[in-house]
Amino acid sequence: MPRGQCNICGWSGEFLHPEMEREGTLCGNCASSSRLRAVVAWLAVVTGNEGLPLHAWPKDPHIAILESSARGSYPVMLADKFDYFATEYDPGEIARGTRPRRFADFQALHYADATFDVVIASDVFEHVRDDAAGYREIFRTLKPGGTLILTVPYTHEQPVTVRRVDTSGERDVLLMEAEYHGGGGHTLTYRNYGRDLLALLADVGFAVAHSRTGNPALGITPQSVIIAQKGTFLEIPHGAAQRPGAGPLGPLIPYRLFLLLKYNFTGFTRIVKNLGRT
Repeated sequence: MPRGQCNICGWSGEFLHPEMEREGTLCGNCASSSRLRAVVAWLAVVTGNEGLPLHAWPKDPHIAILESSARGSYPVMLADKFDYFATEYDPGEIARGTRPRRFADFQALHYADATFDVVIASDVFEHVRDDAAGYREIFRTLKPGGTLILTVPYTHEQPVTVRRVDTSGERDVLLMEAEYHGGGGHTLTYRNYGRDLLALLADVGFAVAHSRTGNPALGITPQSVIIAQKGTFLEIPHGAAQRPGAGPLGPLIPYRLFLLLKYNFTGFTRIVKNLGRT
């Protein structure tokens, strides 16, 4: 088993299930996957918190973060640190409009222009029917200089995105065997992204960078993370998202349990189940 330190909760030890690669290499304390730690590594760069595990970041309620379909332990920590909108896609709840911070359609966001400093979309946009509309909405709702941290099933060596579903009409038409991901494996995959995704984001107006992020010391397996900024250029500190974290700070497990119980009991029970599977 590979050993390292989790850049979310600060735990040090052997990561579990490394054979699962980006969806595995699980933290023995918070059950975060390699993919989620890669997202948090880049969020540390964007928010100026490189070198510290997420649980030790200072609070800054002036930073507004929007995320779609957040999973794992880190959303409850982000809710404690920032002005954090953790949303799900539910057409009925969106139509009711009673919980605008909890439910949102990224194809037609109900937030004002220039609302967010950061938008996180981790393995979500392959399931968004009109992804171009979604990227335009993210660009609109980001503040000038704001950043999109994006992961999707992506092959940088593949020049063109594989379209799995024809969405030109009102109804979806499968172009190949249906592929499903997500909770319970019921969320249709519309596409497998190739390098033209970078051009699509640039056409929307983003300055774009592709990073092949990996850091064994943080249990992050090599994987693609796309950083897109609302501006004319994008400057990323060299190696910033790959710096090792600081040593554990304080009593990690009591701190985590306090946050999870305070903000998200559902998240707490999910993590307990995940740890039970390991």
